[in-house]
Amino acid sequence: MVGITMDIGGSPILSGSGAYLIHGGMENTRHSLSHTSRSSPATLQWLLDNYETAEGVSLPRSSLYNHYLRHCQEHKLDPVNAASFGKLIRSVFMGLRTRRLGTRGNSKYHYYGIRLKPESPLNRLQEDTQYMAMRQQPIHQKQRYRPAQKMDGAAESGANSNPHATPEQSVAAQSQHHQQFIDVTHVFPEFPAPDLGNVLVQEGVTMNDVKTLQLLYRRHCEATLDVVMNLQFHYIEKLWQSFWNPKTPSSDGPAALPSSEEEHERTLPKDKLIALCKYKPILKWMRSCDHILYQALVEILIPDVLRPVPSTLTQAIRNFAKSLEGWLMNAMSEFPPQVVQTKVGVVSAFAQTLRRYTSLNHLAQAARAVLQNTSQINQMLSDLNRVDFANVQEQASWVCQCEEGMVQKLEQDFKLTLQQQSSLDQWASWLDNVVTQVLKHHEGSPSFPKAARQFLLKWSFYSSMVIRDLTLRSAASFGSFHLIRLLYDEYMFYLVEHRVAQATGETPIAVMGEFGDLTSLSPTLLDKDDISDLGSEVDTDSRSVGEPLVKRERSDPGHSLQEI
Repeated sequence: MVGITMDIGGSPILSGSGAYLIHGGMENTRHSLSHTSRSSPATLQWLLDNYETAEGVSLPRSSLYNHYLRHCQEHKLDPVNAASFGKLIRSVFMGLRTRRLGTRGNSKYHYYGIRLKPESPLNRLQEDTQYMAMRQQPIHQKQRYRPAQKMDGAAESGANSNPHATPEQSVAAQSQHHQQFIDVTHVFPEFPAPDLGNVLVQEGVTMNDVKTLQLLYRRHCEATLDVVMNLQFHYIEKLWQSFWNPKTPSSDGPAALPSSEEEHERTLPKDKLIALCKYKPILKWMRSCDHILYQALVEILIPDVLRPVPSTLTQAIRNFAKSLEGWLMNAMSEFPPQVVQTKVGVVSAFAQTLRRYTSLNHLAQAARAVLQNTSQINQMLSDLNRVDFANVQEQASWVCQCEEGMVQKLEQDFKLTLQQQSSLDQWASWLDNVVTQVLKHHEGSPSFPKAARQFLLKWSFYSSMVIRDLTLRSAASFGSFHLIRLLYDEYMFYLVEHRVAQATGETPIAVMGEFGDLTSLSPTLLDKDDISDLGSEVDTDSRSVGEPLVKRERSDPGHSLQEI
C-alpha cells in the first residue's frame, strides 16, 4: 500500500515498498525508485529526520557518508558504498549539485543545497568528531587547546533566538550553525625546517633551543588553528600572551629538548625566546610558518568567497581582523622592534585579506539580487548597447596599449553573458577564463607577477571608462552597473592574487606581503564600519534611497572617476 505524507516544507513524500521521493515529479519516479528501493525505510527516514534542502549552503560529501556509516553501525545495517549512497542522496533530495570547494590541492567535494537540520543530533556528533577529521597526526605530537564554551561579545547576537536557552546554549547553537559555512576538515600543512645555513648560532643559544622552538611554535600554531575553527576568536589574544610571555623563570643554561612525556609542560624562557627571534634565519623561518598558518585560517573561515554567509559570522570575522594587530603588539611589547615589525607585517596581510574577502562576499550577495532580476538585466543591456565602445577603445588604447581584437572579444562576451542572464557562478567562471586568456602567454615567466599587476590596472581603467560613459548618459541602470563593476574588479583582484601565488610558489598571504602595492588597487580595504561612519551624515540623501546596502557603504558613483 502506498501512503502520502508531507515533509516539513510541505512537499509530498511518496512512500511504499521502502521508497521515498521528495520534490520529484512523476518523470523522476523510475530513477528514484531504482536507488531508494534498495535502502531500508529506516535509512530513508533517518535522512529525512536529519537533513533538509536549503539554498546557498553545502555539506562535505565525506561527512554525509560518515554519518551514514555510523547510522548503519548503530542499527546493524549493511552499508552501501559511497557511490551508491550518493545516488540515494540525490534521489531523496532532488536538485542537489556537487561542487568542489577549497583551494587547489586541498579542495573537497560538497553537496550543494543541503544542510543538517538545526535540531539534528548529528550537529553534536559533528562538533565532537571535527578534531579527528582536521588532523592526520597522532595525538601525542601536539597539545589541544580546547577552551570551555564561554559567551563573548561577538556571540551575544544569537542569544535571543531562544528565550528559554541559557547564554552558553545560545552561543553553542550559533557556533554550530556557523560551522556549516566554514571548512572544519582543513588539513594543516607541515612547516619547513629553518635554514640556518653556515651562520653560527648566537652565544647562549644551542641547537636544542632551536629544535625546542620548532616544536613549541608548531604546537602554538595548531592551538591557534583549533581556536579559530571553533570560532572562539577572543581566545587568540590569550594564546598570544601566553606564548610570547611565558611564566617560566629565565635560565642561562641550554633548554633540553622535551621528551614526548614532558613536551606539554616545557616552554622556552622569555630571554631565550627573544634571543632566538633576533636570529635572522629563525625570524625568516617564523615568517614562512606564519604565512602557512594564516593562509590556512583564511581557507577555513572563507572557503568560498561567493557563497552566502550569515551577516553575524561576517561581522565576527571583521571584528576579529580589526583586533589582530593590537593583540599581537600588546603580546610582543617587550620584543625588539624589528621582530615585532616582521610579525605584525604578516598579521596585517592576514587581517587585510579577511576584510577584503568578507567585503567581496558582501558585494556578491548584493549583486546576486541584481543578476536574478530580469527587468534590471534588460535595462542594463539596453544601456550597455548605447555605450560608445569605439570611443572608449580610442581613449584607453593610448594608456593601456591593449590588443584591439582582445578588447572587442571581451566586450562581445560580456554582452552575451549578460544577455543569457547568467548566474553569479557563471559570471565567476567567465572572469576566471578572462584571466587565463590574458595571462597564459606569461605562464612560467619571471615577469608573470608584473604582467598580472598590469592586467589589473588595465581592467580597472577600461571598466572606469565604461562607467564614465554610462554616467554621462544618465543611464537608468547606472546603480546596477556600479555594483557589478565593484564586484568584478574585486573578484579579478582575488583571481590574480591566487594566480600570482601559484606562479611564485607562495601563499596568497605571502604575495600580499611581498607585493604590497597590489593593495592599492583593491576598492574594499577600507573597513565597512569606517565607511558607514563617514557616510552617516548623508544616509538620508535621496541617492541612497532604494540602493543596495553594499552600494551605500562604498563611495559615491563618481568616486572611481575621481581616482582615475
